[in-house]
Amino acid sequence: MWQSVARPLKALRSGFSTLSRLRLWLSLLALGFSFWTVGQLVTLRILNRAYQTPRYFVANIQPENIAISQISAIQVKIYQASGLSVAEVISDDPNLLEREFQFALIAPPEIEQAIAQELEIPLPEVQRLIYYKVRNP
Repeated sequence: MWQSVARPLKALRSGFSTLSRLRLWLSLLALGFSFWTVGQLVTLRILNRAYQTPRYFVANIQPENIAISQISAIQVKIYQASGLSVAEVISDDPNLLEREFQFALIAPPEIEQAIAQELEIPLPEVQRLIYYKVRNP
């Protein structure tokens, strides 16, 4: 009698085992499909995003003037009586000779412009480095 009851239970248990295996594989398949779908959506979102980066670059087309970093000060003595000014370029580099320029100018903006042209450096750099001494006699 137990054998007649055991056979259907055995068949039922193997059916549940098959059903649980099927459920495991179906859940793994659904999980894999969901990961793939989410991955595709994220990829499409990233690839279709508009980036706010500029599409150009700024290049320093002028060569860096090494003399600018070596100049520590520009001392200008203005002699108002004779209408002359003498500019002395003071450098940090001991190998670089001190330069001295003489101009027939006494107005500071004109002197700064002349020094910038002589040294071939920008005018704001000259204005940062320059200081004046006015001589009246």
